[in-house]
Amino acid sequence: MTTGDKIQTHHSSTPILHELRASFVHLKLVTRNSHTVYDKDTFAMAPLKKKITDGLKEWPQALAVWMFQKIIPLFPLKASYAVAHGLSELSLRLLQKQRKTILGNMDVAFGNQMSKEEKTEVAKEMATNMFKGFFECFYLSSTFRSKVKGIASIEGRHHLDEALARGKGVITLSAHFGNFIILGSVMAQENYPFYMVLKDPPSKPLARLFEKFRRSAGQQWITTTPWRECQKKIFRCLRKNEIICLIADEYKRRGGVEVDFFGYKTPTAVGPAVLSLRTGAALVPLFIVRQNDDTHKIIIEPALEFTLTGNQAEDIYHITSAFTQRIEWYIRRYPTQWLWLNRRWKRRSQGDKHHQG
Repeated sequence: MTTGDKIQTHHSSTPILHELRASFVHLKLVTRNSHTVYDKDTFAMAPLKKKITDGLKEWPQALAVWMFQKIIPLFPLKASYAVAHGLSELSLRLLQKQRKTILGNMDVAFGNQMSKEEKTEVAKEMATNMFKGFFECFYLSSTFRSKVKGIASIEGRHHLDEALARGKGVITLSAHFGNFIILGSVMAQENYPFYMVLKDPPSKPLARLFEKFRRSAGQQWITTTPWRECQKKIFRCLRKNEIICLIADEYKRRGGVEVDFFGYKTPTAVGPAVLSLRTGAALVPLFIVRQNDDTHKIIIEPALEFTLTGNQAEDIYHITSAFTQRIEWYIRRYPTQWLWLNRRWKRRSQGDKHHQG
């Protein structure tokens, strides 16, 4: 691995508890004579109460994740799956807002094609898969990673190799589907110059913790903020004939185009299409599918082929529609493996706070 653009995979020597505590030290908020004083560089003009409340939420969340990451890998992998099943049952009972979002989204996608009972079963299995995925990431980022060695295989590797042979870089397109979080680790193990483009959580303690996990798991990535720097890194990777992976299933009201998704016009990000048109990079659908034995299969499809019309708006629309249809195909075939918490149908799903009926 070279320095520069490559993400270094060394382990941080700073204890994670010190990192979490630093998030509070950095607040530098005090109260004097009932007046609020702020750190002008970070929280100028921000309400004291809100910042303290946010900090009190973020620190325990990060600490809980850190503790799980230390404890779960001590157990056999199958035992962690049993824990995942129990947590999924509990979370769907306690987190009614999230449960409503999940079932509301399935109502939009499947309507009467599924009964309420079938949708509930899909929700339960989806939640179980989600916790299993988290735990597998904990193993990968720990000294017990050998417990998940060989957990994933690749189908269609030649499609990616052919796309790389074009020499203009490759844009792989995926979704919040399967255990997409481990894609970076698996592709790095296979010696591919593979970079996930991802958004850090708003919580600084959690963002710092996840960065540590990714490094430990051998991943390479590009964060979406700051956006200008993200763009520079993406173009640099493609110029070097490397691979970036975009999660392309999110709602994008501003700057997106409306394409069909489960029979509804849905605002969709055009970034993959614009990048491909600008750089000539191949667009390659790539999905990771959990198998019945809890191994994973990374399915790499042939690069998307399309005839350019010369009208940029039309070309962007057709390319965006094409990869959105591939995402829908996988969701329909493996409904328990998509993250139904995704607010893909804002205002249409009854589980969305902006639902308009």
